[in-house]
Amino acid sequence: LCLHRRDRARVAEMSDSDDEETAKLRAMRRVAARMDARGGGGMQELLDRQRRVAQASRSSAFFDEEGDAAQPSKRPRQGPSPPKVAAPAAEDEDAALRAMFPGGFGGSKHAPRPRSSPPRERAAEGPSRPAEGPSRPPAASSPEPPAHTRRPPSEAATDEDDDDDDARGGDSEDDRDERLPVSDEAKMEGHRKVVSALALEHTGSRLLTGSHDYTVRMYDFNGMKRDLKPFREITPCDGYPVHALSWSPSGDRFLVVTGGAQPKVFDRDGREVGECDKGDMYIRDMKNTKGHCSPCTGGMWHPLHHDTVLTAGADGTMRTWAVDRLGDPRGAQAAVLKPQLSKPGRFQVTSCAYSADGALIAGGVTDGTIQLFPSDGSDRRGNTGGAASASARGASGSGYRSASVGLVLPPSQQCHVDNSWSFAGRPKTLIKGAHPAGESVTSLAFAKDGHTLLSRCADGTLRVWDVRNFKNPVKTFDGLETTHEETCVSFSPNGEYFFTGCDAPRARSDLGDGALAVFDTKSLSLVRKIGTPGNCVAALWHERLNQLFLGCGDGKSGVTVGLYDATRSARGLLTCVGRKPRATSRSDFVRVDEGKTAYAPHALPMFREPMPGRKAPGDSERARRKDPVKTKMPLNTGAGARGAAGALGAGTGGTLLTQHIMRNNDMLGEKNWRQNDPREAILRHAADAEANPWRTNNAYAETQPKPIFAEPEPEEDESD
Repeated sequence: LCLHRRDRARVAEMSDSDDEETAKLRAMRRVAARMDARGGGGMQELLDRQRRVAQASRSSAFFDEEGDAAQPSKRPRQGPSPPKVAAPAAEDEDAALRAMFPGGFGGSKHAPRPRSSPPRERAAEGPSRPAEGPSRPPAASSPEPPAHTRRPPSEAATDEDDDDDDARGGDSEDDRDERLPVSDEAKMEGHRKVVSALALEHTGSRLLTGSHDYTVRMYDFNGMKRDLKPFREITPCDGYPVHALSWSPSGDRFLVVTGGAQPKVFDRDGREVGECDKGDMYIRDMKNTKGHCSPCTGGMWHPLHHDTVLTAGADGTMRTWAVDRLGDPRGAQAAVLKPQLSKPGRFQVTSCAYSADGALIAGGVTDGTIQLFPSDGSDRRGNTGGAASASARGASGSGYRSASVGLVLPPSQQCHVDNSWSFAGRPKTLIKGAHPAGESVTSLAFAKDGHTLLSRCADGTLRVWDVRNFKNPVKTFDGLETTHEETCVSFSPNGEYFFTGCDAPRARSDLGDGALAVFDTKSLSLVRKIGTPGNCVAALWHERLNQLFLGCGDGKSGVTVGLYDATRSARGLLTCVGRKPRATSRSDFVRVDEGKTAYAPHALPMFREPMPGRKAPGDSERARRKDPVKTKMPLNTGAGARGAAGALGAGTGGTLLTQHIMRNNDMLGEKNWRQNDPREAILRHAADAEANPWRTNNAYAETQPKPIFAEPEPEEDESD
């Protein structure tokens, strides 16, 4: 019985110690999480600090090396107390960290606040005894408060700062222009139409360019040479122009939004990961479809979540997708955002954007409104979406509701899986009359502080809005002509500027009068216009590279212009403009073994190759006659192609039917009657008629009268 009781006590002791260790471990994890949030080193740095605290405790002055700690002195100290040695700054952090642990000598959850008055010293004649535990952190001066709680400087300090600013001359316009990385330029050509979308990875290593020629070109700055050639070109959806490109926050995938109804996701190397589902065009209520049923107009990846994307379409909805569920039988659609319309009818959502923290979703509608939705499905009171919360909130909440609420199921033979996505039909904020009705809002952009919103419209205006007060725009800029639905607007990395593209006037579009307009955020004034070749549609300013990339072009060609500063920019174009590509040599030889070449005459037309000794299907004369371009090609009108009297095709061996008839009827060459004298042409047969009179006289021997020629009269003499 005694042994049993002893074992039970030992087990209870072990459980208590385990609970204490568990509590300490949980506290360490909480502290590590707070350190990660403040930008610290996390758990590893926490363990290093704990080890330093333990070493400091073992080597403290509370215990002597010869074992004096085991025999504390009972005699009071004589004379003043010895001066205390100030601990280094690292021990202050360790002491503050040690105070956060449970059971940390006083149980204080946070570090003690430093007192303004110095601590009182212990009386010299008092009895001394060894202290228990590590030493208390020494008194230090109060730390400087953070910036947002710092008091404004005094008037004297303010005057000194003003004097310093006056001495430096202030911030002139030239200085502001120098901060724009526009001193050097590099062009990446290759697109056959205007470049309508740009996307650059967060590390600045890979650039995507999308165009109206249905292709996306991928550039890698780390492996690119001076010729600025892409390492891959893909066609996401043949026949549909590219409207938007967006990288994921981790940079492993990117989103491509084309004119089709199914946006696609590709991996970092350009391989397709999946595509979004297509909705049912025969369902009128768009919240009950599993995808877009009309052409998409824009899209963007969530700035923080690596598995969430946002798309907008001409069906009047915005939809969020779970990328990890692409290809799932139940669909990858996460939520349907249906804007509130100002009047009955069908309107398009032409643009969409996330806020910098991903909390808000903005959409521009063709009825002239801009509408803001919460991205997490929470309403103004902080409720989250879902069927349970929707029933608790009622219909008046602005959060997401289950799309299956109020759904009338079809007959049993037509039943399908219930909708698994959420739905929001009432925006958090509605801006009526933001732009003229019927005009497309080409782009939206949030500032990093979340208080400023930019909207670009196809009517040639750019408006600045304050998210906290949407009654009237803060500023409206006019005269920014554009004819493209993808003309973007964006902020600079530090938020000091915002910029947008402008098209060239239609009368001078071939002269390259497009430009990038840069505005100042504080003064809301135009700072500079940067000319571009053709229309400027897409633009982005990368934070790490400090380089500007502009998507330009027209209906005939497209070019991506990179602007940078050799002293202020880093990596990106600077790593490849100095690499010279290998020049071709006459000694280069690549063997092609025709015996190992496989021919597939019945392959698809795009992969079909001509058989040896035969012409390609498009090179035959019959194919050339059916080609609408080659048949309308004008003839060569050079000097060598004209014959006598300016006749086309003379002497060129042409086989046209008209030339053949004209040549056989003495209308070409030396027999052309238009070049000969008619009298000479008739008299050239006189000698032959006299030599052979039987050819003509026999037919007219009896009927032909005798020719009578006029006899010349003698001339009269003038003297008579």
